Amino acid sequence: MKKYIKNERGSGVILTIFSFAIVGIMLIIVLNVAMVFTKKEQASIAAEHASLAATGIVYEKVDNVVNTHEKKVVIGIDEDGNEIIEYEPLLDKVLAMESAIYASSPGISSNEAYIQAVNQVLSSEIPDDEDLPSKITAALNSAKMSISPIVQHIIAENYGKETDYEWNFLHGENRIEVIAKSEFEAVNHNGITFGSDSDIPQRGIGPVISFIEQSGW
Repeated sequence: MKKYIKNERGSGVILTIFSFAIVGIMLIIVLNVAMVFTKKEQASIAAEHASLAATGIVYEKVDNVVNTHEKKVVIGIDEDGNEIIEYEPLLDKVLAMESAIYASSPGISSNEAYIQAVNQVLSSEIPDDEDLPSKITAALNSAKMSISPIVQHIIAENYGKETDYEWNFLHGENRIEVIAKSEFEAVNHNGITFGSDSDIPQRGIGPVISFIEQSGW
């Protein structure tokens, strides 16, 4: 009987150790899953912020054109047969459109109203202004050269992989797409790796830049 009791106690200890091992493995698996979701969220935030920053670069470059461009309009011929030319500042048209948008949508922010105004005015002016398309194209090409560094910086700030990312302009949607990746390292316990290391990619898409369709960029 005593031998049986001792065997029972030994079995109980083994069962307890086995139970703790199972619980430990389950905790490690849960930790792995939690880390995957965390890394996925980091990559998603990095991609979204980077796509917004890239879109902001486009408007920043185009804004220089908006502030300086004047449309040449022939309003008549003088008595000597020379054209009478009037210059219409593009900025005046954008500001007038911004005021109209802001008045019709009181809840909109001034920045949103301005962006909408730029899109609407450029979409209508680019086809009818012989000098404007080349200036917009130059601004967009300048933006293109500046996008990669800012995207890389934003991704790094949000704990993404700054050396492994992509950005593209989606011509069908007139949006900038950024794909950011976050590095996942599987949990290692006592020399055992639970899962495999991998990169977790996420996609972010910026707001529509409607005037680009007219620019041919």
